[in-house]
Amino acid sequence: MGVWVGLALPALGVDRAGLNEPRSVGAQVAGLVALAVAVAIWRRNPLGAFAVAAALGLVAAPSLFTLSYGGALTVFALLMGRRAERVRPSVFAFAGIAVVGTAKIAGRGVDPVVEWLVLMGTLLFGAVFPWLAGRYWRQGRELAAAGWARAGQLEREQRIVADRARLRERARIAQDMHDSLGHELSLIAVRAGALQVAADLPDTHRAAVADLRVAASDATDRLHEIIGLLREEGDEAAPLAPAGETVAELVERAAGSGLPVRYSAEGDATSPELTGTESERTVHRVVQEALTNAARHAPGASVTVESVRDAVTGTTVVTVTNGPAEEPAP
Repeated sequence: MGVWVGLALPALGVDRAGLNEPRSVGAQVAGLVALAVAVAIWRRNPLGAFAVAAALGLVAAPSLFTLSYGGALTVFALLMGRRAERVRPSVFAFAGIAVVGTAKIAGRGVDPVVEWLVLMGTLLFGAVFPWLAGRYWRQGRELAAAGWARAGQLEREQRIVADRARLRERARIAQDMHDSLGHELSLIAVRAGALQVAADLPDTHRAAVADLRVAASDATDRLHEIIGLLREEGDEAAPLAPAGETVAELVERAAGSGLPVRYSAEGDATSPELTGTESERTVHRVVQEALTNAARHAPGASVTVESVRDAVTGTTVVTVTNGPAEEPAP
């Protein structure tokens, strides 16, 4: 309503002041109605609203220069540039106005050159330039919206990367817990098994030790299942060896827990160059997992760990073997 009032007041004021050629009341009312139609449709059809304003101007003056509807022409040209998505229909509209105006000027019998120059000037400054300003306005808003959308996308991507990093780190920690705690639980089961067969152990304590052994084995299995759910395929291995512990120390610790294990090293398998490196951590992890499996699935079986390093090629071959289980696995 406010837009229509703002466009209708100049038309009424100019007619009342006599600045236009005299028009009938019906023509004035028709112009106001046409402006109301243009205001009503400019959001859905900005090109149609601009065409209505241009038609009013051409009817009032073939040169398009009119104080009554010049403001409406400029306003709707600006809105058309801002809201219209396609450029070609607007260009065709400008060309159509120029053709119609030129035809009307040619049919009036007055000096066509001056009238045509006024038509082109009015069309250029009253329609084309405002339309370009509207296009610039639209593109600025689109660029700003695209920038904010891009910033939001980058922020979401950063959150996703951070979340994935946290999940991967949690998976690595979980794997570390699985290998380290699983190994320790298996050694607890081995100690319990050794205590279970002690000759001087009362029967009541023997049953309790048997339950402890079964519980340790079950806890190892549950830990394996839980960690399996947390791991992601393709995760890099985390450093799992205790700080400074070598394979020989790992085997010695397992033997001290009651696991019948023997370690032999050939070549330069314990050289300082290997200790503490990624190769040493990998060897430690393999041996640790093998000892855990032997304690869980072949209780009482003798285990042999052999480490052979080739000084020429620099490769290390680790072999873990176990004999038959002396008692069924829990």
